[in-house]
Amino acid sequence: MADISIIDVATRSGNEDTLGTGIYAKALSEFIQQCATPLTIGIQGEWGSGKTSLLNLIKENIEEQERKHYSNTLKGSDEYKIIEINTWEHSLLKSPEETLISILSEIADKISKTSGSLESGQKTKKYLGNIARGALRIGAAAALGDKGAQVTEELLGESDNSVKQLRNTLQETVNTIIHSDSPVKKFIIFVDDLDRLNPVDAVQILELLKNIFSIMGCVFVLAIDYQVVVKGLKHKFGEMTEENEWEFRAFFDKIIQMPFMMPMS
Repeated sequence: MADISIIDVATRSGNEDTLGTGIYAKALSEFIQQCATPLTIGIQGEWGSGKTSLLNLIKENIEEQERKHYSNTLKGSDEYKIIEINTWEHSLLKSPEETLISILSEIADKISKTSGSLESGQKTKKYLGNIARGALRIGAAAALGDKGAQVTEELLGESDNSVKQLRNTLQETVNTIIHSDSPVKKFIIFVDDLDRLNPVDAVQILELLKNIFSIMGCVFVLAIDYQVVVKGLKHKFGEMTEENEWEFRAFFDKIIQMPFMMPMS
């Protein structure tokens, strides 16, 4: 008996491409390999529109390709290191600040492991530890009602507790890898499932994450529903109207340099 229903499982290559996203995955994977960095791409679409399937196909297109390099054959997985981040898994039972630290830890760990440098790993762990301690202090102060305890200078400023210092260390590591004898050309970081979070938390995590989106040699690909961003910004801008719609779009455009809208039939 033939199947008469569909299931909500992300597509991978070899499966039937029921959403017809294969052609877009091919074009996007080629663009990602050739684009200048840093770049942040936004894969926009409603929940269930196939964003995760598209990410899977892009990843497989990039990693499975082969090219001749002198007497060797290089695979895409040798030249393009893909890091997959599931924000939903990182956010379970965590505050937005703790979620940020968890996400940054995974990104930093995977980049450092690619470098094979003990020093690089130790430096990133140092800054991650400082950031974590700063976030805990902020959370404790906020719980006691200190309105001034916001995620500002402590995490985003110039101190050793800041994301900026971690970003600088990651930039050094990425530069060392790309300009060494390593075949690695780029790091591609997929950030998925943001739209499964509370909209306010999703927006706060985006605001925090944007501080590392400027790493040369890296392409960030975010799968997100724009309407989640709109809901998460209502406390800041109020209900979206024709008069203030530009404020919602401006927030999004500051984070996303290249938007791609999922095709919907």
